[in-house]
Amino acid sequence: MKRFSFRLQKLLDIREQIRDELRQELVRKNQQRDHELHVLAELEQESLRAMIEEGGTYSASDLVMFGDYRARLKRRIEEQRQRVVIASKEAEEVKERYVEASKEAKALELLRQKRKAEHTEQVLKEEGAQLDEFAIQRAPQRKEEGF
Repeated sequence: MKRFSFRLQKLLDIREQIRDELRQELVRKNQQRDHELHVLAELEQESLRAMIEEGGTYSASDLVMFGDYRARLKRRIEEQRQRVVIASKEAEEVKERYVEASKEAKALELLRQKRKAEHTEQVLKEEGAQLDEFAIQRAPQRKEEGF
């Protein structure tokens, strides 16, 4: 039986490698986004704690410091929200590239499977033809032998 050889195997290998690298990058981007979301949640929790503590009685200087702290915390929360938005966009962009790379690799894999099935079918036909030819050649010998 002739050995199957897919002419586009190198291209398939490259596309699969690109897909795998993008999958790893997507995992990293999702982890980064999740980390940024976690930091944001912690900052928001800290803001809530600060609001609760603000209800007590404090001196004027304490209130000023508390107000400054809350203003810094509010800025940090806004900055962190921007980081979350950026991380989410980056993750979405990598996801889109990953999906496209997966489609390209899958298309080549399907083509390889189709070509392999065609090859197998062709080989089976050739083997059947050879067996028929062999049987035809043996037929006169069998008549002579009395079969």
